[in-house]
Amino acid sequence: MNELTKEQGRETARRRGERGFTLIQMVIVLAVIAVITTFALMGVSSARAGQRRIASARLLSGYLEKARVDSVRRRADGSTANPLASVTILDATTYQVLLDFDGTGVPVSRTFSLDIGVVFEADEIGQVIRFDWRGRTDGDRLLRIINGDHPNDPTYLTRVAISGFGDVTLNDDVYTPIINANISSFASPTATPPATPGATPSGSASPSSSPSPSASPTPSVSPTASASPTPSVVPTPSVVPTPSPSVVPTPAPAACSLQATPGAVTIRKNGITTGTVTVKAPGASSATSITTQSSSSTNVAVTPASGSVPQNGSAVFSIKSLRNNAGFVYQVKFISTTCGTASVSVTVTN
Repeated sequence: MNELTKEQGRETARRRGERGFTLIQMVIVLAVIAVITTFALMGVSSARAGQRRIASARLLSGYLEKARVDSVRRRADGSTANPLASVTILDATTYQVLLDFDGTGVPVSRTFSLDIGVVFEADEIGQVIRFDWRGRTDGDRLLRIINGDHPNDPTYLTRVAISGFGDVTLNDDVYTPIINANISSFASPTATPPATPGATPSGSASPSSSPSPSASPTPSVSPTASASPTPSVVPTPSVVPTPSPSVVPTPAPAACSLQATPGAVTIRKNGITTGTVTVKAPGASSATSITTQSSSSTNVAVTPASGSVPQNGSAVFSIKSLRNNAGFVYQVKFISTTCGTASVSVTVTN
């Protein structure tokens, strides 16, 4: 008979179950495992790079805070014997810290390096952040720390901000108030002289005044006869001088002045928007050369940096923000050696 017995059927089913996976199935499974492993390794590598960047930024923030406290504690005046505590960005991976590390009152310099693969933005190299005896800086600063393998990816960026008040924040975690021009006084404190004690009054003698005798009344004089009137003298007529012609003064030419319109502009951070200022020099007898000056050239740029205002004409300048510096107010000056200075207030928003 062609029909299989029950025993033969079970044997055939058992042999079919022992065939296993085909080669194509094995290749697909291995490919899937390789893809998952690659993504896992990339995620681990990215996470480790981010941890190194954040750790470097926190270490730098810590030294900035120590420098600020050190200047306040020593009441640093900027002299050779008592310099201001500071942090200097030497190159892409190292920075130098000047402060009193041992508590002896003598500041020393030490150099520190960022973690492997972590670098400063190229624009930050050469910056020097100094703290005066009040813990303030000479302007707002922003230090950007990135992973060198991802220089253009904003997710691999950590910002360390230092305000004009000396506040140090990481990625703007702390609100920074608006300050005007962020200029800090680096003058050393003046000691108040002790008060000079007043003289102690000596014992006072009680004055005794004796009454003065009253004067006797003087007898009145009887009136004398009045003199008879004398004839009046006829006045001689005076000679009237011939008027000489008066000289009419020639009016002096009006002095020139510098005008910037508008006097205040508002722009957005990171150069998203640009402000425009028109400069005139009324009263100028010729073209007037102009130079520009910003209270913080690392945060606000003026284009062009210098120019010329034609006689009876005007020149246009553009102002933009260079960094993520929202919430600050800066001052931009337009300076002429002949017509004076005009100032414009620049507010940076989000």
